[in-house]
Amino acid sequence: MLKLMNRPSTKLLALFFVHFSALVGMIALFGVAEQTLYLTFIFIYFIGVYLDLKGIHPMKRLLLNAFALVLSIYLLSFLSLEDMLRPFANVVMLLLSIKSLEEKKPRDMYQILLLSLFGVSISTAYNLSISFAFILLFEIAIGLLALVFVNLYRSVGDVPFDRNWIWVYTAFSFVFFLLVCLLTVPFFVLLPRTEVPLFYPFGRSGGLKTGIADEVTLGKVGEVQQDNTVAFRVYGLQKGMQGMYWRVSVFDTYMGSSWITTNKQEIPLPKTKGDVSYTVILEPTFEKYLPALDYPVSIVRTEGLSGRFYMASGGVFMSTREIDRPIRYSALSSNEPLFEDDPELYQKLPKGISESIKKLAEELARNTKDDEERIKRVKAFFRRGFKYSLNLSRYQGDPLDHFLFVSKKGNCEYYASATAILLRLMGVPARIVGGFKGGIYNSYGNYYMITNSMAHVWTEAYVGGRWIRIDTTPPYLSPAVAKTTELYLIRDSIVSFWYSNVVGFSSQKQFSLFKRIHKDIRLNLKPEKVRGYTLHALKYLLALIVLYTAFKLYSSNRKTVENLYRKFIHTVKNSVEGIEEKSLLPKDILKSLKGDSIYSYAEYIILLYQRYKYSPYKVYKDEILEGYRALNRIKKILKERGKDQSL
Repeated sequence: MLKLMNRPSTKLLALFFVHFSALVGMIALFGVAEQTLYLTFIFIYFIGVYLDLKGIHPMKRLLLNAFALVLSIYLLSFLSLEDMLRPFANVVMLLLSIKSLEEKKPRDMYQILLLSLFGVSISTAYNLSISFAFILLFEIAIGLLALVFVNLYRSVGDVPFDRNWIWVYTAFSFVFFLLVCLLTVPFFVLLPRTEVPLFYPFGRSGGLKTGIADEVTLGKVGEVQQDNTVAFRVYGLQKGMQGMYWRVSVFDTYMGSSWITTNKQEIPLPKTKGDVSYTVILEPTFEKYLPALDYPVSIVRTEGLSGRFYMASGGVFMSTREIDRPIRYSALSSNEPLFEDDPELYQKLPKGISESIKKLAEELARNTKDDEERIKRVKAFFRRGFKYSLNLSRYQGDPLDHFLFVSKKGNCEYYASATAILLRLMGVPARIVGGFKGGIYNSYGNYYMITNSMAHVWTEAYVGGRWIRIDTTPPYLSPAVAKTTELYLIRDSIVSFWYSNVVGFSSQKQFSLFKRIHKDIRLNLKPEKVRGYTLHALKYLLALIVLYTAFKLYSSNRKTVENLYRKFIHTVKNSVEGIEEKSLLPKDILKSLKGDSIYSYAEYIILLYQRYKYSPYKVYKDEILEGYRALNRIKKILKERGKDQSL
């Protein structure tokens, strides 16, 4: 680096930007390539950079290429349909590290640039966030700058380079980069798109990471509620909605300390148009559930969903494939419950219920007339001395026993589980519903953000021939939600725009855009509108002509050295013999005017023009005015000469 600063040359500049571009490409592959291989190849690459700075390359090119070929074949042998890109990422890292050890000719630099761009392209399949878009743009900008200096090195060789010209080439590369970005816009809009990705590179992470899961374990939802990552965004709902419950999954069986779903049978969609329509952009969950506002009716449109959706038992939307990329769907919901599930499925009692819980259920049910009164007793019970808490104390034995009779504090899954068990002991069919509660309205993008911190579990009981919601959890606000700032909302609105209009620019959106453009064109090609557009265009054109004419007249009549010389040429070329338009060089004009009475005036004008054009010395205004007086004198002499010749 010091060498580059002290003695810049075309080769050193090219190497600097090539290595910079390669390092950006390798950084982009972090988390994509195998970690051990990644660190090894990064280390080797820095050895190559060190060798370039020293100007030594001890390893034979043939040996390096043979090693790269054999190891590449080995790494590509791990290629599979489940993991198509990781082996390629490993090979790119390998080839970049090997190329760094070779002596760099222009063709080697081109290859490094191509490999680095290929590395960034691979990593885009693993990262669709807007932050990565900046990495991609940065890589393109640095790559173009490197390409300019590599071409310069290839053309002129390794020669010293003026530092001042570095900024000129940098500015040229930046302008070229802006042009490339502008040209990508029509390609982005016009190129055909697939409805779903060609492959699924994402890997599933273990454990409960979001509020969308296939089971609920006591204490786990509390962990999720401390994470404020956005789970999904909802468009189309009015601002200020209260008490929103987002239905995700329904659990029917309690085993140990977990609720699971044993019945995922497909059921018919409700025969109703729904009361509320909205659009959801769902982040990858690696589950098959599609959140919907209680109570779901149907999904009318999907984008990016690779599988088929259906409604399962409990009135939840599911897909036949895991959600491993952001998807978009439009849904309808009702204000009233519509599901007709068999209540017999939700009356099974878990084994090993403690006598204390059974006794509590008996006390609460004593002297009650119907199920509605039993439910009121349960609600009233949890309003006496119970508190909401994410910080649960350690205990031994049954978690519900400890919650109901010792700690009397817990998060939503404790309240919902205890409520469902007590109701079943009383003979009331009950089930657990998992999902989210509430939402933060983002006025910067006009949508609701539903984050993991809003994960919630509640109970539904079958009363009077229908399922009703029973939420015995005390009101609470997650600490993660409380920390939401205006800056966070602005950032998320940008991310949302990115997903909606770039990542989510699907074939359906593309077709809708073309259809709208076609409709606008047909609408605007009516004869009366065409005549109106033409008339407006003529008005603007006439105004431009007038402005251009006025500008030309002003420019041509300004008293400048260039106008003086132009008028002088126009005056003498038609009046002095031997001066033709093709030989209007100043020295030729003076030679033709030698001995003429206008010579001294012409000489002044020509010398003034030459000083203005080719000399660093300034031409002053009084000298220009003197030149115009000389021109007027020339015109007068030529005019008098013309009269004499006519006589």
